[in-house]
Amino acid sequence: MEKDKKIQDFFQGQSTQQIAQDLLGKKLTYECSLGKVSGIIVETEAYLGTIDKAAHSYNERHTPSNDPLYQEGGTIYIYSIHSYLDMDISVQEKDNPNGILIRGIQPIDGLDIMKKNRKIQSPFELTNGPAKWMRAFGITDKKLSGKFLNSDSLSLSYERVKNPIEIKTTPRIGINNKEPWTSKPLRYFVKGNPYVSKIKKSEFDLASYGWRA
Repeated sequence: MEKDKKIQDFFQGQSTQQIAQDLLGKKLTYECSLGKVSGIIVETEAYLGTIDKAAHSYNERHTPSNDPLYQEGGTIYIYSIHSYLDMDISVQEKDNPNGILIRGIQPIDGLDIMKKNRKIQSPFELTNGPAKWMRAFGITDKKLSGKFLNSDSLSLSYERVKNPIEIKTTPRIGINNKEPWTSKPLRYFVKGNPYVSKIKKSEFDLASYGWRA
């Protein structure tokens, strides 16, 4: 299937940091074996390519595994971390391997499917992490890696379906001994959303989930 030109347009002419913030509030939809699941992106991390010590493409590292990062913006990159799967999206032009990690998602469609896939009932623990939402969605292999968003079973809305009241910025999670990149503020999330990873329950905004009315 031909890739969606609108999605490609979205990734053009913007910095990786700006795209990481613009993704907040957009909807990801996946047609899994049990049906349709979807959710709103609430947390992202930016990785700035060959200069970023925390990026898989740091120092121009280019392998068959991370090749999707080197492809045109909108290419899906799935990789293994400690036996779990995470997903980045390449966001710049071909051969400029910047990626954005999708860290947290607020479920919309297919909640029962997600609970079955994760084998848990606790709502806020379902998709509040990069490997958690992947398993909840039923993405259990790397078959989508190298494909474009909106060209197969995984699609991204072009427009936001929700608008954040406030976007918080912090250093990325789990980036150790990579200074100065460990401390760089490249993690973005919807303030108060309970599906953001690693936030305290006291910080939950259960009235609005961090979205404008």
